[in-house]
Amino acid sequence: MTEYERFTFEPIFNLQTARVIGFEIQPRNPRDQVAVRSVGTVWGTRQIVDLDAGIALASLAFAAEYDATVPLHVNVLADTVVASRRRLRSMLDGLAQRDQVMPPVVLEINPATSAAPVEALIEGLAELRSWGFRIALDGVGRGFGLDLVPTIRPDLVKLDAHLVAALPGAGPAEVVVRAVCDVCAAVGVRMTATAVSGREELAPLRELGVSWAQGPLLAPPRRRPSTGGVQLPLDLVALAADRTPALREGRPSPSPRPRPRPALVRELAQAAVSLPDTVTAEAARRALADHPQAGGLVLLGAGRRPTGYLDRNRFMLTISGPYGRALYAARPARTLAEPPRVLGERAPIREALQICLSGDRTRSYDDVVLTGPDGSCAGVVRVADLLQEAAVTAA
Repeated sequence: MTEYERFTFEPIFNLQTARVIGFEIQPRNPRDQVAVRSVGTVWGTRQIVDLDAGIALASLAFAAEYDATVPLHVNVLADTVVASRRRLRSMLDGLAQRDQVMPPVVLEINPATSAAPVEALIEGLAELRSWGFRIALDGVGRGFGLDLVPTIRPDLVKLDAHLVAALPGAGPAEVVVRAVCDVCAAVGVRMTATAVSGREELAPLRELGVSWAQGPLLAPPRRRPSTGGVQLPLDLVALAADRTPALREGRPSPSPRPRPRPALVRELAQAAVSLPDTVTAEAARRALADHPQAGGLVLLGAGRRPTGYLDRNRFMLTISGPYGRALYAARPARTLAEPPRVLGERAPIREALQICLSGDRTRSYDDVVLTGPDGSCAGVVRVADLLQEAAVTAA
């Protein structure tokens, strides 16, 4: 095994679009897991968080050939957030020094192994967010109380493997699943199901409002965080195409709650290819060349707020035309940018369609840039996905 095989990258799929929307970085060997390394030792909090932060930094350092439109999910302990979060900041600094488009980094916060007071954890997560990290809670209902979800309002909540395995079925585990789903739905937080291994689990998950999923049924871990060569599972494609809420095999759900196809635009979102609005037009050209699947480039200002949008076709025609490169390559890319079509990530899909159909018709197919509650860029949604969703809804 080479040094570059210390970690694997497990794809995370959107249950609505059947697309890869993230990669969770996981140690290939058990010895790289903090729980394994620390068992039988007398380590204190300092030794645990030093090891955990080191593994997190190493995992991102090995993320070669990544796709900047797909977020990277890195596991860290709640202890590390409280006692060693400044070491985590170097993740973003290291990616920025590569002079490439930086993928969003999602920190999956796992329950503490030693001590992580709730007040200190909340403060630490707020600081991590201010640096540009996204936050996921892993272990809600096991190591984190449900009351923490509305307090922190994470970007994502992960449903434990043992809870997913209880679907479909009745019993205490299902009661916990429904409680977690109800809290997340009330707060407006996405959910991911982990370790999905059976076809019978997919329909109940979507019925419960779970947006994303990962596991052996969908795709095995990969050597590189790239979407190239990922085979879309036929079961997931069929589920995404079917908008009929499924009942459990053999009996109806004890409390049927059919949920429609995604009502919020963020359910169709993907990560944006973005750069600071201070970069040159040549840097923007290279970024678009490196990401041929992107329809455009989002320019970001202070606080990661979108300040401009470069449509691939119009920008490339301008800079590749006669004397275009000589005229514009060294100039700031924002001089060629257009105002982004901005929409809050919790807006209804209908509103996004109205934006696409109104205004300048030459921009009808520009991506819609989504923003979070703080105004920062939360991704983009393609017009093709919006139109497809509208067609399915009208059928």
